[in-house]
Amino acid sequence: MKIFTYDDNFYALASCIYTAWEYSLCHKNENIQLQKHLFTQQNMFSEIIYVNTDIKNAKKVIESIKHKLSIQTYRTVYTAFLYYKDTGNDIYNYLRLAFKYGKNINSMSGEEVVMKLLKFQTAVIREIHSYKEFTRFKEVGEDLFLATIEPKHDILAELSYHFKDRMPSLNWIIIDCSRSISLIHPKDSECYLQTVEKNELEAAAKLNDIKTPYSKLWKAFFENVSIKERENVNLQRQHCPLIRRKYMTEFIDE
Repeated sequence: MKIFTYDDNFYALASCIYTAWEYSLCHKNENIQLQKHLFTQQNMFSEIIYVNTDIKNAKKVIESIKHKLSIQTYRTVYTAFLYYKDTGNDIYNYLRLAFKYGKNINSMSGEEVVMKLLKFQTAVIREIHSYKEFTRFKEVGEDLFLATIEPKHDILAELSYHFKDRMPSLNWIIIDCSRSISLIHPKDSECYLQTVEKNELEAAAKLNDIKTPYSKLWKAFFENVSIKERENVNLQRQHCPLIRRKYMTEFIDE
């Protein structure tokens, strides 16, 4: 069996799919798998082939998905890639099926790999929408706003479209503590991603909101709109898990 490995980014996966597909055309009977290089372990029954990221080949795969299949299929593939587990092999098998049967691939509910990718897509989209609502910023410096989150899936870049439209003329940063990555938005500019060092994470955690009256006002609002007689703790945790509350103003103790 051949195991094609790739780096942890979408262009790397697309480039790996291109190489694996070419190989499969010449070796139709050989078993092929795709895995992230970081998680691959050598074994005596498999040959591991690391695929360098080739942007040109990656773009060929992406354009083929968009134009020969559909934008919807591409969105399913890209969103499934953001899932917290390695989904590269499932995406590869899904695309093999999609190019065989056409753009209506997502309606083939009898195919296990199709249902798996739709499940991944649904989970990621739900978390994106959730963090659009639950992300809380604090003003940590003059004209600088900071939010920290801990998402299950790799959704930080997807949040950029939402917040840059609503806060275009502000300097803000969202830190994904799970992956030590920050999304940085200089005012009136485009967002970009940057790795965060451990000491920077620790320093960010200690920063307080310089506009504390606004923080107190938000907490007072949260407490006043709640009705104790109708409190449902289990339902609250279902809609707002405990892992998110440690970054939300209304749940943080002074």
